[in-house]
Amino acid sequence: MLIAATDRKISMLPFAEQIRLIAEAGPDMIILSERDLSPEDYKALASSCMEVCRRNNVIFAADKFAAEAKEIGADALFIDLEELRSSKPEGFDTVLTTIRSEREAVEAEKLGADILIFRDVFDLTCKSCRNAKGLATLRYVLGSVDIPIVGAGGIMPDVFAEVLASDAAGICMREGFMRTKNPSAIVAAYREAETRIKGAR
Repeated sequence: MLIAATDRKISMLPFAEQIRLIAEAGPDMIILSERDLSPEDYKALASSCMEVCRRNNVIFAADKFAAEAKEIGADALFIDLEELRSSKPEGFDTVLTTIRSEREAVEAEKLGADILIFRDVFDLTCKSCRNAKGLATLRYVLGSVDIPIVGAGGIMPDVFAEVLASDAAGICMREGFMRTKNPSAIVAAYREAETRIKGAR
């Protein structure tokens, strides 16, 4: 499972063009992570992004704005674990949340999350040394729940195979997708790593 998260502030190209290229590249899901927008502005942007996603058979996930996401008919919603603790949003096929420990993973599953995003697989303060401080924890957490867990945080194509070899269900990447004019190369690298890891099992 390959998930692209957005950040229009670091987009290599005009945001609409970047989203189009990412969707056409064919990740499994795009999360529109633009939380600084007003609900009205987010709804308008989400509607156009969802249309592009559906045109390319990519799952569109809204981020945080549950009411607006429901109004436009989004199939998936990403929310913080704290929000999930309050109540699970209704009306979505898939609810995602982030976790950082086994305890949070077990809690999120009990609260009804469908996909978990494990944060900080790689040490973001140590990009040059690629310190996979969270990889061991990810491997440990994977055995605690029955729902898919994807890795996130400092992940780039050179470590796709390393993350997938941990038996994670996939990866979630933001910067790699937003800072490239060729997201198809990102997706191709992921699919190649995915095929290679599956073949080695």
